Amino acid sequence: MLIVFTGPPCSGKTTLAAEVARLRGLPHLSMDATRQRLLPDAAHTRADRQVAYRGMHFAAELLLAAGAGAVLDAPYDHPEDRAELTRIAGTQSKLIECHVSPDVAAARLRQRGLNDPARPDLTEERVRRLARDYPYSGAGLSLDTAAAAPEACLARIDDYLRGG
Repeated sequence: MLIVFTGPPCSGKTTLAAEVARLRGLPHLSMDATRQRLLPDAAHTRADRQVAYRGMHFAAELLLAAGAGAVLDAPYDHPEDRAELTRIAGTQSKLIECHVSPDVAAARLRQRGLNDPARPDLTEERVRRLARDYPYSGAGLSLDTAAAAPEACLARIDDYLRGG
């Protein structure tokens, strides 16, 4: 099974995905980390992100074919990226959408530092816009990562993954 975390930047998806992967002993495939590995000096354009999605999805497809699972995290804010995920995993995926307000997303970006070399495309205004305009699907589990502590989010995720 693939456990897929989606949401805008600074919504907590990577933090939660890494912990779920650790707790479940699964590989964690992050779009940002994949992009950095494949294109270390890239500007983080849409074309760069598409390369990272393809690499991440290819690895996920191989894991599923081998009978293993993985935890993925990426924005998945473009329909074609979600469609590819559906093609790869079909019903073998669990979606977790991380919600965040524009103000909280901007505050989290400031806490990380505005000049993050891993994410050169993010500015406070862009993070606010992406959080405001993110196309949530309403499928799977919806988490407001600002309203609940990480431990509470992880408990809800565990319940969701167990079928609750």
